[in-house]
Amino acid sequence: MLDCDKHDYIEIVCLYRYPLLLTLHNGDMLSGTAIDTRYNATRQECLVLQQQSTQQLLPLSQIRQLKVTVDNPHLQQLIF
Repeated sequence: MLDCDKHDYIEIVCLYRYPLLLTLHNGDMLSGTAIDTRYNATRQECLVLQQQSTQQLLPLSQIRQLKVTVDNPHLQQLIF
């Protein structure tokens, strides 16, 4: 479960649909646009990540680091 302040930042990146570079705990890196949060079939809270014409549900527990790839007044990087 995420701390409230980190969850607030997830909501901000979704609200403004910021483009992100995500580093996962397994070392993989993904890029895309934050769209929303949603629960998957196993009730894990996920980030909905838009990648070109597809959307991917990415469990928040798999994310190690989130970087916003555009200048903004809210957030540049978040480490989980």
